Amino acid sequence: MSLIRDADRLETLAAHLSSNKVNDESGLEALVSAADYVVNFNMAGLYRIESTMFVKWLRKNLCNVDAFSDSSNAAAMASAFGKVIDKIDNQRVDCEKIGKELYENASATSSSSITTEQRQRYLREVVRLSTRLSDQLHSMRNLQEMLIVPSISQVVSASEQKSFNNKVLLALGLLESRVHLVGMHDAVWESGSEIEKQKFEREIPYVARIMIERWRKSLYAPKGAWALDYGVSDK
Repeated sequence: MSLIRDADRLETLAAHLSSNKVNDESGLEALVSAADYVVNFNMAGLYRIESTMFVKWLRKNLCNVDAFSDSSNAAAMASAFGKVIDKIDNQRVDCEKIGKELYENASATSSSSITTEQRQRYLREVVRLSTRLSDQLHSMRNLQEMLIVPSISQVVSASEQKSFNNKVLLALGLLESRVHLVGMHDAVWESGSEIEKQKFEREIPYVARIMIERWRKSLYAPKGAWALDYGVSDK
């Protein structure tokens, strides 16, 4: 959810610069910082976990016929989930390719050796690629919300899910996980979903929740997330 939100904000920032401040140096610097945060930190961190841990965990729990032992179609269900997981994994690879191209175009906008027309073209590409990235992320999230999440809740105990979540936080590392938690918190609260808020409060330890505002200032903003809000107040 946080990555989708950030991709949308990056698209908004690029569109704002393209239509209003194509030669605004501080705005272009903000765009590069924002793209770096979205692609090289947020997406890179989340997809590192997805490729090395999450997909394997899903296959272990949903591609195992024993998970559907109560069904006469256990083998077919396990095979079907394998195809869904393959699709999610392929979409992840596509998103990484889009992200790489997006960051390259964002970085090019700040070059001092290009013309205004060339800068405008790079900005339009950032808008287009941000839109593509957002669309792909929404597709992945819908697939997971409709098929993966309900099934995991049925075949994996709450304690095992919590244990896996803790392993993810450990794999991210102390500082990185704190930055991701701030982004996750903001995305959940901005969504207005009471279900998501309750889930966040249930799964994230109290001590971590009360530290979010401090981490926002000391870790989240310095990482580059501040840049995603550039120009919001003067639109």
